[in-house]
Amino acid sequence: MGRGINSTVDLHPEVARAILTDLACGVVLLDDDGRVSWANAYAAQLLEQSVADLLGRAGQELGLPFAFPEEKPGGPATNVAVCGSLVGITQRYEYGQCSGLLILVLERGHALVGFLTALASGVSGEIAANGVLSRAAIKGRLEAEVSRSRRYSNPLSCVVLHVESGRPAAMSMTARTLKSQLRWVDVLGAWDEHLLLVVLPETSQPAAEALGSKLAQALRAAGHKAPRCGVASWRRGDSAARLVQRAVSSAVTLNSPVLVAGS
Repeated sequence: MGRGINSTVDLHPEVARAILTDLACGVVLLDDDGRVSWANAYAAQLLEQSVADLLGRAGQELGLPFAFPEEKPGGPATNVAVCGSLVGITQRYEYGQCSGLLILVLERGHALVGFLTALASGVSGEIAANGVLSRAAIKGRLEAEVSRSRRYSNPLSCVVLHVESGRPAAMSMTARTLKSQLRWVDVLGAWDEHLLLVVLPETSQPAAEALGSKLAQALRAAGHKAPRCGVASWRRGDSAARLVQRAVSSAVTLNSPVLVAGS
């Protein structure tokens, strides 16, 4: 697809409804009076209500994380609000004769929230000149994922890589090499001057071990010295710092694709 070309996909309303119903985040529609006209089961679960109990209720009565977006030149604004452990992304919508507010409801630890936070942090200087998240930013992201795993027992792993130099040029090259091997939900940051941390949501230990070896191979192929690499997976009782420490303690120099992970 050429640069500057936009693409849209037309879906039958029932297909769109089925997708929204099964989406792994809450979706709530408010009518022009601010009352719930539709919600998916995930939103009801997050709000600790049934879908039937949500319908017709005023959004402001439900603890929904939303605020009415203000109109701005060039189109409707999007509003992001926080209420307790929930984040809401609100956008005005119009479809045929219907209009109102569409709200995506997410937990703070949701991967999409992390992705948006990472984008926003680039504006506020949380992404360093070498292209990786600062220690404060990556620590916050890991703590959010640990909290999510603690609540839902979701798999979570991390990979640590010891790098030779903290020089911006060298770190930028290393970061580009690593990012080319990562998913968009994975997060790369600098734990300290010589230690890079990769946070891997929804990733089991075997998968993290395989990725650690793949990252090490990619760095060697790019001309870097064989790195010291360690892996650890979250288990009950782990804090973010303890998880990283176990990964650091397990680090070995990878001259072969075999990686010993923290247990």
